[in-house]
Amino acid sequence: MNADAALGSAERQFVAPTGILAEAPYSAAVQIGDMIILSGQIGLDENGALIPGVGDQTRACLQSMRNILEGLGASLADVVQTRVFLTSFDTYAEYNEAYREFFSAPFPTRATLGTSELALGAGIEIEAVAIRSRRDG
Repeated sequence: MNADAALGSAERQFVAPTGILAEAPYSAAVQIGDMIILSGQIGLDENGALIPGVGDQTRACLQSMRNILEGLGASLADVVQTRVFLTSFDTYAEYNEAYREFFSAPFPTRATLGTSELALGAGIEIEAVAIRSRRDG
């Protein structure tokens, strides 16, 4: 069975990256039915410069995710899983504090992984999966 057959009649919608990453060969998100898979986000400002500090990079990552999800009729409340990549676990508390500003109980599942390096010198990258809730009206 090919992938399209496995998806049944669910249509796929691709969200192109924007800003400095607009020409990169990936999608910022893919929506299949009510499921939304978000590519890893790093903390860049409006000019494409890396934001200093893992706490503020975390906030920028999650704000980017919020913006993408809202464009697809979803929200951070629909996120069911995040995967977080850190270049230093010395920044774990800083990232965790910023993360709590965007998510509250019940929290999405989460994996936090260490890595030696991230794109553009970022200290953190976050990817997510959301299941858009059915909303009446």
